[in-house]
Amino acid sequence: MLEPDELLLDPTGELLVFRSENQGCAGWGVALADLSREDPPVALFGDRLPGSSRLDYLDRFSLACVETVLSEAASASGIEGRTCQATPEVVACLEEEFAQVALSPYPAWFDPMGPPVRWFSAAGLLLCLEPGLEGLGLAVIGRTAADVQRAVEAIPGSWPPTGPSATKTVDDREWVLPF
Repeated sequence: MLEPDELLLDPTGELLVFRSENQGCAGWGVALADLSREDPPVALFGDRLPGSSRLDYLDRFSLACVETVLSEAASASGIEGRTCQATPEVVACLEEEFAQVALSPYPAWFDPMGPPVRWFSAAGLLLCLEPGLEGLGLAVIGRTAADVQRAVEAIPGSWPPTGPSATKTVDDREWVLPF
């Protein structure tokens, strides 16, 4: 997210940019014509789109803020998590066993022409279905290692071995994020 004094216009001069990928290859903005709307739609632009085009991202700025929190939490260092390729069996399990987060599917900034990003949840878990190296990938983020293990056991994926973790749990109710 950009600080108020960092806000800028996209290369076309039509979007007020409020979020930028850390290397500047993608950005999120609101059309100048929509700035007076209460909760305007958000567009995505970036290097991986054809020409100087942009894509509809989410239909409300407030949802784009929620998506930012989810994405940043999922990519934060020290968070308990595992990933696997999302086969049709994995996707079916997600759709049957987990609650879909009330966020419309949206394009991934790193593969905007690929399959859309979708989020699911359960107690202590966030699950992100997004474009991966070989089709769809699934990222499972948990409050604790036990929460992640519970998801790994429930989802029929090919899970790589676990690595060390830096997340610390204060008690059963509180999740301490490392940022």
